[in-house]
Amino acid sequence: MESQLPATHPGFTCVNGPLVEHAARSRLRRPDAVVIPEAALDEDGLAVEAERVLAAVEITSPGGSGDAHAERLADYPAMGIPHYMIVDPRTGTIEVHSEPCRGHYSSKEPYIFGDSVPFGAWTVETSEFRRYGRDG
Repeated sequence: MESQLPATHPGFTCVNGPLVEHAARSRLRRPDAVVIPEAALDEDGLAVEAERVLAAVEITSPGGSGDAHAERLADYPAMGIPHYMIVDPRTGTIEVHSEPCRGHYSSKEPYIFGDSVPFGAWTVETSEFRRYGRDG
């Protein structure tokens, strides 16, 4: 996605690490990756305001449960994050959620590793994604 951002959203970057905050919901989340304005990385403070986040990506951990994703599937659309991708290397699947409306995403599209995945204005090539415990 990083290579596509200059054409679709100049001045934005895809990074991991920053907390995402929604003060009205009293929520802090740390997605595995977020698409945010590059300038947000230089600002003081521990978190980026949710309204500045274009997309969030989560990667399921090897021992992860669906509970964490269920919470985020409630929080992210309520925070106004337009696009949310869940990558699950346990099963080799991807879910793309979009169109936040009244606290949930109206659209959910399933994919598998190897697909070209439309994600907002971008396409994520997943041919090199690997499942946990598999060499190739």
